[in-house]
Amino acid sequence: TLTKSVTAPLTAVGTAAVKFSSDSQDAFQQFAAATGTATEEMGKYKDMINNVYKDNFGESIDDVAEAMATVNQNMSYLDDSALQRCTEYAYTLSDTFGYDVAESTRAADTLIKNYGVSAREAFNLITQGAQSGMDYSGEMMDSIDEYSVQFKKLGMDAEDMFSIFANGAQNGAFNLDKVGDAVKEFSIRAIDGSDTTKQ
Repeated sequence: TLTKSVTAPLTAVGTAAVKFSSDSQDAFQQFAAATGTATEEMGKYKDMINNVYKDNFGESIDDVAEAMATVNQNMSYLDDSALQRCTEYAYTLSDTFGYDVAESTRAADTLIKNYGVSAREAFNLITQGAQSGMDYSGEMMDSIDEYSVQFKKLGMDAEDMFSIFANGAQNGAFNLDKVGDAVKEFSIRAIDGSDTTKQ
């Protein structure tokens, strides 16, 4: 009786392990195909994918591989440790606020490239914006992507941009696009040197 009661669960565990191993191989192949990673380089990525999954991110190993491939595509300059961290940052935003990994990493990439902030700072700014209700119109990520360059033209940094977005949100702006567009129009006027601008 003891043998039967122990054997059945052990068989189930063995079957699950084989399935996980098979799923892992599929996930690794998917990552390699999506990123163009050479076979000899896959070892380190396997470890990172497994580490993210072990840290309780992702619905499956396949999901983690897909997310990490997306992060790698949108932020190709990241080193190995930063790639793993940013994948976990993106998952945290997804789990907390429902942001897609692709959209959050595009927005973070925009902040990094336009303002020279670190990846951690970029994800922190996005998190703080979402926590403060800045995404009330559901377009915070798109506004970051579209208007970062306009704020930069005026000599503002990333914190200035988020502050102006937050003030606009708190003072009745219909959506963030209106705030960003106002800054864009202001930057055009501020730079053009025309008579109406001087007036």
